[in-house]
Amino acid sequence: MYDLTSVKLPRLAGMPLRIMRWLLEQPTTRSLLAPELLRSAGVVAYRQHTETNEPMAEPILHEWSASPALDATAHDTPATPMQRTESADSALWQSSTQLHQAYLAGTTTPRAVVDKIISQRKHPIFMHLNAYIAFDDETLLLEADMATQRYAEGNPIGPFDGIPVSIKDEFGVANYRTGGGTTFLGGSGTRHDATAVARLRAAGALVIGKGQMHEIGLGVVGTNLAYGPARNPYNPAHTAGGSSGGGAAAVASCQAIMALGADGGGSIRVPAAYCGLIGLKPTYGRISSHGGAGVVKSMSHPGPIAAYPIDVNATYLLMAGRDDNDARTHHQPSPISANLDVTHLRGKTIGYMPAWFEHADREIVAACRSMLHYFQSAGAELRELSLPNLEAARVAHTIIITREMLDALVNDLRIHNYKLTNETRLSLALAREFNDTDVRKAQQTRTTLINHLKNLYTKVDFIATPTTGLPAPMIAPTTLPHGLSDLSSTFEIMRFAFVANLSGLPAISIPAGYTKSGLPIGFQLMARPWQEHELIEAAQVAEQWRVTLPPTIHL
Repeated sequence: MYDLTSVKLPRLAGMPLRIMRWLLEQPTTRSLLAPELLRSAGVVAYRQHTETNEPMAEPILHEWSASPALDATAHDTPATPMQRTESADSALWQSSTQLHQAYLAGTTTPRAVVDKIISQRKHPIFMHLNAYIAFDDETLLLEADMATQRYAEGNPIGPFDGIPVSIKDEFGVANYRTGGGTTFLGGSGTRHDATAVARLRAAGALVIGKGQMHEIGLGVVGTNLAYGPARNPYNPAHTAGGSSGGGAAAVASCQAIMALGADGGGSIRVPAAYCGLIGLKPTYGRISSHGGAGVVKSMSHPGPIAAYPIDVNATYLLMAGRDDNDARTHHQPSPISANLDVTHLRGKTIGYMPAWFEHADREIVAACRSMLHYFQSAGAELRELSLPNLEAARVAHTIIITREMLDALVNDLRIHNYKLTNETRLSLALAREFNDTDVRKAQQTRTTLINHLKNLYTKVDFIATPTTGLPAPMIAPTTLPHGLSDLSSTFEIMRFAFVANLSGLPAISIPAGYTKSGLPIGFQLMARPWQEHELIEAAQVAEQWRVTLPPTIHL
């Protein structure tokens, strides 16, 4: 039975938001106001929900068999075969492979590419996108010169040498502060790269800068008091998404080939969907989080955002694998490279829950239904399925992620709370109402969800949904700079994202088309643990159908 509800919470901006935030930050008035807000958010009902499983503080997936689907039966939905249509600018983004070949041929150099990016980002149009919040051009130019010299000598490190990347402000990069989208986290800077960043740099990647993010990652629309929102290259009046919105905006506008993001509640997949890109949230523990801001310990998944499957695959393989500094990475099988020559999904079964799949904006549902039928025409079998207690899982995700953020930041907030938006402060104030009993029950719900999913994946290879429930929202000028508390819309946007975070399963967002107004739409697939290569292969199959429209703003 499908039970996921649409949350009804007040939409607040300006003075009403400031007043509500202030009231919720006072223990006495919070105790009066919180019960009704928690009831509207589904928390009160969740507290009456019964769980009997043992709590799971972090997703434990290494004992889960990755066996193929059994007894898959095709659903009789009629196929709607579609062919890929080339746009007038189908080669808008250069993949890392194309750029590497250009370097080898001498038609351009890493230094020339970096010079162009630095020059263009100073243009008011690109400044308005707000894809980056910090730069170290001295180091960048030095490393670009070194990469250029290696190519001139015929000795590049490999195919990713000299490739420009964006790094979310959640990850440590030498000579940068790891601010989590704030001005107060991370002190004066770090001397060391995060593990994922170090592995990219070891392959020759050039860090263009720190990508903008929704402050502390607590949101999916990019709100940020210190730096402002990242804007959508398809329409800068709309958000690029969050929390990894800056990286998605950078890739879509051709200011980077790949962006390193982190996903605790859709924060890779949502901005990828909103910017017409591919976003991979790997299995929990697949890519090291060592050297990150670390405010969400049991749900944050580092992963890539890129325009092409080949770049998602390349950067995933560079970053994935065991890290002695991160115990979460110690129990994983070896990463597998995707087969990028694949042209079909024969032998694969895609499961979907119709009521859940269709609980979204009508244009999104129509585009994602077409994608589902395309995969069927490409050989996949479709099978209806049922995933119970989604409402409990949604609330459990909210409880865990906000409490983990609050617990990680409690000392910083005593001093720096005023440096955050009213939106973020309101959400953190509500999180103070989640007690240890709530957290334990939420961890029990995680166990229940994983058990349900483990059973479903004996019948299917993928579970399909839209990536988001709503298209990219507009950025209302009246909500800047202090934000807009619209938790109802936030939950709608995250309607399909939280399952993969709470369970730790890998998921990917694939471009599925555009709204009538030209905003991109994303289609999501979830797979068994450690099967990232299968998700990337599905994205590669989708390339045969994908229509690429150029964003309004790009190099």
